Amino acid sequence: MPLSQPDSNNPHAERLVDVLARIQTELEAISARIDRNQALIAQATWDLGSSDAAYVSAMQDADLSAQRIAGVAGFLRALGEASEPNWFVDTRAATSGLTLDELVQAIGTADGTGSQKNEDASGEVDFF
Repeated sequence: MPLSQPDSNNPHAERLVDVLARIQTELEAISARIDRNQALIAQATWDLGSSDAAYVSAMQDADLSAQRIAGVAGFLRALGEASEPNWFVDTRAATSGLTLDELVQAIGTADGTGSQKNEDASGEVDFF
């Protein structure tokens, strides 16, 4: 996924700053989801689990994961702000390894199409 100047021969190339912004947005959403889920899980289970060191450690780890993901999002924001607006990249090769269709659509391309995957092999998780 090399950087390039605008290339009329590659209609899939897009501004790097736009790609970084999509990834940043997705990471912020993941971090917020972890925070919300952790709070709901703690509310439902704290009375039973708070005396278990492994439970408390797992809850602290979830909190740290959310903070780290938010930190990476902030790092990407700063990279985007420091990037040249005329740097372009084609993300198709990078998204070809992603297995979640929703993630491909969120970060893959500006139009949200990305590389569509076979639903059976998409890695989507069903609620158990």
